Amino acid sequence: MKWIEKVSLRRRLSLPIIVFTASLFIILQGYNYVSTYETQKKNLINRVKVLSNGVSINLQSSLQSNDKVLATEILHAFSVDDEILQAVLIKNDGALFAEFRKNERTIQEPEPLVQEKITKKGYVIGQDAIYVLMPVALKNEKVAQIRLIVSKSELDTTSRQALQVTLILCCLIVVFCYLFISKIRHWITTPVTNLNNAMRGIIERGEFNQRPEVTTQDELGDLTLSFNRMAGRLEDRQKQLRFVLNKVEQERDFGKQIIAAVQHGLFVVDKEGKVLLSNDASKKLFPKIASETKVDVYFLDILNPLERNTLSHILQTVNEIDDLLVKTFDGYTLQITVRVLLNKGQLLFSVVDVTESVKSRSQQKLAANVFKNSQDGVLIFDSSGSLTLINPAFTDIFGYEPEELMNLSMQELFDGHHFSISKELITESIYRFGQWHGEVLERDKQGEEFPLYIKASKVIDGDQHGEESYIFIFTSLFDTKEKERLDYLAHHDTLTGLPNRSKFYQTANKVITMNQGSVGNIGLCYLDLDGFKAVNDTHGHDAGDEVLKVVAKRLEHSIREKDLACRLAGDEFVLFINSVINKDQLAELSNRVIESIQQPIYYQDNILSVGASIGITIAKYSDKKEVDCLLKEADSAMYEAKLSGKRQYIFHNNERMFTKLN
Repeated sequence: MKWIEKVSLRRRLSLPIIVFTASLFIILQGYNYVSTYETQKKNLINRVKVLSNGVSINLQSSLQSNDKVLATEILHAFSVDDEILQAVLIKNDGALFAEFRKNERTIQEPEPLVQEKITKKGYVIGQDAIYVLMPVALKNEKVAQIRLIVSKSELDTTSRQALQVTLILCCLIVVFCYLFISKIRHWITTPVTNLNNAMRGIIERGEFNQRPEVTTQDELGDLTLSFNRMAGRLEDRQKQLRFVLNKVEQERDFGKQIIAAVQHGLFVVDKEGKVLLSNDASKKLFPKIASETKVDVYFLDILNPLERNTLSHILQTVNEIDDLLVKTFDGYTLQITVRVLLNKGQLLFSVVDVTESVKSRSQQKLAANVFKNSQDGVLIFDSSGSLTLINPAFTDIFGYEPEELMNLSMQELFDGHHFSISKELITESIYRFGQWHGEVLERDKQGEEFPLYIKASKVIDGDQHGEESYIFIFTSLFDTKEKERLDYLAHHDTLTGLPNRSKFYQTANKVITMNQGSVGNIGLCYLDLDGFKAVNDTHGHDAGDEVLKVVAKRLEHSIREKDLACRLAGDEFVLFINSVINKDQLAELSNRVIESIQQPIYYQDNILSVGASIGITIAKYSDKKEVDCLLKEADSAMYEAKLSGKRQYIFHNNERMFTKLN
């Protein structure tokens, strides 16, 4: 029955009236028609049967005497009834005994099927006539039967008259229904339609100028009048609302400008966690918001926090909170501030990405913890040489209290036992190369001597306008494994990995001592790089460090496994060759070294180029020359090579110079 809900009100009101009236008319007229027809039929059958009973009594004598003429005359008694068309007297054996026909009309005999029904029921109403069968008894014994054919004209007339009455009544009912439905339309549907059109004008188009006319004084009239009053008030309120909305729109635009200027991600979220509003900064912070196609976006799905329950509790309890740090599965750290809006049940979330700042603070804390918990003593001096920081390990190593060392200057640091022997070397190395490391003996507060490995570095702070700081790290050498590790550090250059000056002296003295009674030669090549200062000045110290490391590798590849390549200081290197056959061997080596060093060096899309000047000296084992003497001879030859044009080597032999240009 859903279809009836889609039709108009007029049709829904008219249809029940039409259906009810038609149904009532059909039922009443049907009943009247059937009852009239049945009454007429019953009267006709009864009349025929009464006449037949009288005739059958009169036929008994003719049947006894077998007088067909008398029987025929008796059957003519049926002529008194205009509806009886034929009467036939049939004996029990089926033989026709007598017959009566009105006006000698030929009447069609009933079909066998109809005859069977007549036999069972006593009469049958056919399409053209009524067939009646009446028995004739003699001494209570059936001896014959009268079969009558009765005209249906009387019944047909009755039917036609009933149909005529029905048609007349139907026309009257149609006229009545039309008039009644017209009134219903005038009284109900038209006012409701006008009222509906006025409402739709207000709802769909915002038009208040359409007012339905009051046509009745009933409830619909009152409803129409009330609607017109309501529409008038709504129109006044609409004007006020437009004015207020214009003001709100201006304030909203102003608020949008402010929100757009805020760099924090802002989210308005309801208690279920659904995002109602968000600003442009939030879309930059979480790019997936802009690509989200779902209608409903939830705040926790955007953040993807590790501690989801904490934020869920804030949403459920509608609590305010300040500077809550939340970590996400994406590896970010977010700082969240929550405020409850005037519309209860809604929260304003301010989200800031503090991943880098938290990481920076963590690194600072880690560095502070490393500094505090380091097993090595650490002192930090500023550019003026005043102590700025000291860690607990230093006081533990030396037995001093921090208050006793607060006024310690960097120069006073070099006044310890045996430490002052290397004072000039240490200060020169720090100021010239920015670092120094070595092993020393020092005394603690009680005066007991113990070994230390000290590493000193100069640090330039770019964020503080190039301000310099000096860091000293003190490592106790009581631990054997630590001593072995520091022994390597003490005898090798930290930048290039080559043996340092200490290792060179140790190795050279050992070779000379072991081979004093042997026959053979040792060679020493002193190298100084040409153009290295220009690399530092043009490309910076990092580029210079890269040059030193590459040169060190090339020197290692140029000598034999039993020879030694060392870095003395800065850009000065020495090759200790054991043993040497003749000068040609050292000449070939020097040529290879010079060619190797002057090959291009690639650093950060830059091509760096340096050369080398080499001074060479040869000595026999039996000469028992000291290492310092060999070093001075080679150094002197190297300076001669630089003065002679650089990027070449010169031999020093006794007081005479031998030169071979590259």
